[in-house]
Formats: sequence, C-alpha cells, structure tokens
Amino acid sequence: NEQSRWLIQEFAARGWTCVSIDYRLGPHHRWPSMIVDVKRALLWVHANIDTDFVAVSGGSAGAHLAGLAALSGNDFQPGFANADTRVDAAVLLYGVYDLTARNADGSTRLRDHLRRNMFDADLADDPDTWHAASPTHRLHADAPPTLVVHGDRDEIVSVTQARGFAEKASAVMRKPFGYAELPYAHHVFDVVPSHRTLATVQAAAQFLDAARTARSATRIRG
Repeated sequence: NEQSRWLIQEFAARGWTCVSIDYRLGPHHRWPSMIVDVKRALLWVHANIDTDFVAVSGGSAGAHLAGLAALSGNDFQPGFANADTRVDAAVLLYGVYDLTARNADGSTRLRDHLRRNMFDADLADDPDTWHAASPTHRLHADAPPTLVVHGDRDEIVSVTQARGFAEKASAVMRKPFGYAELPYAHHVFDVVPSHRTLATVQAAAQFLDAARTARSATRIRG
C-alpha cells in the first residue's frame, strides 16, 4: 500500500504477474531468517506461476534482500538447497548493498543498527557472515541484469552505498547494468506519485522488458 505501490501498478498494467512478499523482521528474528523467507517466496513463484522470467525489486531493506536474492545462487536455502530460486533481473531502489561499510560521515551507525537488530556477532568477530549478507560482495560476471536507483539527498541510506555497488557492478558484470542517481531525491521518494516516481517506474518497466526480451532471444538462439 505504500512503497512499490506505483511500481506494481505499472507492471500489472503491462501484463506482468506481481507477487508482493513478506519476511520476518529483527530484532526478534535474526539473520538469515529474512533472506530465507525471500528464497522461499521465489521457490513458490517458480513452482506456481508459469513463467520463464522472474525479476525481483524492492526498496531500502527490500532492495538489500532483492539484490542478495539475485546474486546468491542457491545459498540461504536450508532444507531446499537444490530448489529453483533463479532470478533473471533486478530493480533496486535506495538500498543497502555493503553491510560492512561505514556511513558517508565515517560513522558506524548503520553497522551498529544491524548488529542490534539483525546479526548475532560484531563484524570484527564474524566478518564472513557480514560479507556474505552484502550484495556488493556477491557481484560476479554472470550476475543478472540490474538497475539501481538512488537519490543523492537520501538521509537514511547514503548514496555512497549505491555508488560503491554501481562501481563494482560496472567493472565485473557482463550483462546490462543501469545506475540512476536522482538529484534532490530522498529516501522512499517513490511513495509520492510525483513526476520523478512516474519516470522511475517507467524506466524500471522498460529495463525489465528489455531484459526479458534479451533473455528470450538468447533462449531461442540456444
């Protein structure tokens, strides 16, 4: 009803089947409960919807989980390790991509928040878990087509998160990667049906339409 509302409406109008998922939250539930729930939702989509193209999207924490789902293969799948949870493309809005990074001002506020609400150990004591949970550290050459959108005035998640992710993605990915840094846009800017929101959802739809067309063409040639 709030975040992603306009994005879902745009895709539904274009004939896409949209599935809005939920996941367990901290601090009562600890990592990796959240991404396991996302993977179970993807398993359900592959099992119940007749499609050969599955895209993920999310904003803020949802962008973190969507990005991780797109990049983590069959990790985070306890009890269904070999199940199909493939992601063919991703659209990520104002997300957190490197959980190990300091804030733009050099502080550790984000890491401190994650430690209290998600992780059972400090970064220094369990760096592997923190890195494995960070989409930036999961980027690889065969990552699916991805579009990242972030406002340069985001006061909740610094735009440096998106810039770092975009820099590495552009260097290592072979498939299309798009990055849009929106001037004067704040966190959750798309909750308001503004011209900026409309342009963003239309760009997201065009990006995923192109990714789906490219995938279909590859399958036909193959």
